Amino acid sequence: MQTRTVVAVVLLVSVLAGTAFVGYSSLAGSSGTLDERWVSNTSTSILGNHHAPAAGKIDGEGMVFAPVSGSGNGSSCRLVAMTADGATPQWRYRVPAANCTIHSVADPTLADFDDDGTKEVVATTTEDLVTALDPQTGEQEFTYNLTDYGYTQPLVADVTGDGANETVVVDFRGTAFVLRPNGSAVWTEKLDAKTEAQPAVADFTGDNESEIAVGAGQKVVLLDRNGTVRWNRTQPFDSSITWMTTGQADEDAAIEIVAATFGGRVVAIDGERGTVEWQKEFGDLAAVHAFGDGDGDSAAEVYATAKDGKLRSLDASDGTVEWTTQLTAEDVPMTPPPGMGDVDGDGEPEIVAVTNDGIVSVVDPKSGDVRASYERNVPIYVHPTIANTDGDRAAELYAVYGDGRVVALSYTES
Repeated sequence: MQTRTVVAVVLLVSVLAGTAFVGYSSLAGSSGTLDERWVSNTSTSILGNHHAPAAGKIDGEGMVFAPVSGSGNGSSCRLVAMTADGATPQWRYRVPAANCTIHSVADPTLADFDDDGTKEVVATTTEDLVTALDPQTGEQEFTYNLTDYGYTQPLVADVTGDGANETVVVDFRGTAFVLRPNGSAVWTEKLDAKTEAQPAVADFTGDNESEIAVGAGQKVVLLDRNGTVRWNRTQPFDSSITWMTTGQADEDAAIEIVAATFGGRVVAIDGERGTVEWQKEFGDLAAVHAFGDGDGDSAAEVYATAKDGKLRSLDASDGTVEWTTQLTAEDVPMTPPPGMGDVDGDGEPEIVAVTNDGIVSVVDPKSGDVRASYERNVPIYVHPTIANTDGDRAAELYAVYGDGRVVALSYTES
């Protein structure tokens, strides 16, 4: 989430002046229904929660891990583990009251950080640390002190090429860490710029080695496996980079990096050379997250939103707008980017879009038509989490609302 920082804080001032109605409705769509499975009992006194949950299967059982933030010096800041079938709480990792803020726990990830064959929950907190927790018990297995709190999701990958996983974290101050499971650092690199956009690990250059892409301040930086800067792109960024996504946009070996800025610019960068491939202007608060071949034409798309409440499908190779859909008629202060996943079990992906005024919609990636929607009168600031947490073929949807509640949804084709 990203300039969720600025937007969420600004909106928090206004929403705390009143009380939000927390009702919901399932809205008819063109070809299906989006039904509520449950709403978690994780509400807080603020309406500014803006970090996405993690979800997946642990030993065959579906689990959801929800980061919950609160007001300063409060007792509500925590990471909550719940069952995916009914939101039954399993354990809580509590952030101390002295560290309890609107960013108390960032987006967690489920990954096997220590190569023991079991996934752990890895997250950063406003205790200025990254921690790994046993997903079934909440027992703390790993911790490492950062230079600032972490705003983005930690990554687990073999960065160094030694065959073992490392944990990659970039904290809010812009310091990148590559950490071994034993708690020691492989290296750190200070980028000295506010980092809100999600970093990524991939073979961006096509040289069969992993690199780390970071959107920090008004620049995108590529770090090699030793922490050396391969390239540093500052132009044409007009303002802070607040969202970032990566994927294969064309036929070369390099992976592309697509960054979106506070000022509304979306820029695609070649991962090997750091050159700009295309750029688009969408007004204020552009956002990106979903990247892939949504419409089955054998070419990838990037799905971008902006403050105007519109969702756009962009040809990832050149930025051509393939279709545009107005997600809400309200004058919203921001629009989170969508997610992408197979929510109907047909083997093809759908787009799951959310709006700041509380709407979750399943969108046809071929046409932009809204198939079905669900709504609560509570703001949303971050993309949904899409994961298959039960035994069927379709993935489930998990949307976190500003009040800290996670809503589990399932889509049914008409």
